[in-house]
Amino acid sequence: MEIIKNISSRGRMAERLDGTGLAELNTNYLNGSVIHSHEECPPLPGISPVSPTFLYSNRIIAFDSDSPMAHSYDVLRNQLLNAHKDRDTRVISVTAPTIGCGTTVTAINLALSFARVPGANVLLVDANSRDPAIGNILGLSPRPVSDDPVHGWLTTVDIRSVRCHLLRAAWGPGKIPLPADLARMTGQVDLARQMLKPTIVLFDLPPMLSSDEVIPFVEMSDTALIVLAIGKSKLSELEICRSYLGPEKSMQVVLNKTKRHGL
Repeated sequence: MEIIKNISSRGRMAERLDGTGLAELNTNYLNGSVIHSHEECPPLPGISPVSPTFLYSNRIIAFDSDSPMAHSYDVLRNQLLNAHKDRDTRVISVTAPTIGCGTTVTAINLALSFARVPGANVLLVDANSRDPAIGNILGLSPRPVSDDPVHGWLTTVDIRSVRCHLLRAAWGPGKIPLPADLARMTGQVDLARQMLKPTIVLFDLPPMLSSDEVIPFVEMSDTALIVLAIGKSKLSELEICRSYLGPEKSMQVVLNKTKRHGL
């Protein structure tokens, strides 16, 4: 993976999808219909130990500070940390123009690289309704076991004492989410942020050029990380992605699936 450039994007942001249902979900939680009213705060998510050997087999390496392959993710992490230093919480969307660019592997490795920073509190959100793969890549159960919109879908992943929180999308039964599904998921994100107070939030998103559900998550972000793949992505696709972002949104571009060059 190579970092290409940091771009201050220009273009028209598409209108945000209807957030109907978000206020109701928040009200139910905060008034105790899901969280008991006598509790001072909701319980923190359980801890799920993950096998390092299993992660290595899936190209997840950034939890290991001694791994030379983790260096690229650390460089990217540091560039993102140096941007928007005035913000208490950084919110970063990880997406690509099309499928097969390595978005999910990039998002997980970047989250673990952030998690190694002293004092960091990282929330990784699997918001890819088309192919929610983070759980499989980490070796977790195929889907959350609870119907609770937050607690059954939120866990803390632990790899050799490197920890980050994972929120998995509570989409409806269809592959393409409805507006109500998007409202429920953005509600989950809002509640998870209230519970955990993360300093870093990362969204793993479906491809930008084929998924309208990317829009509300990109709007919640201060930075869009666009993953391109050698031999697959086109400059014209990148320009279209750029047109979705408003002038206040920064865009970091990385080139994935490059051959080793020995530098």
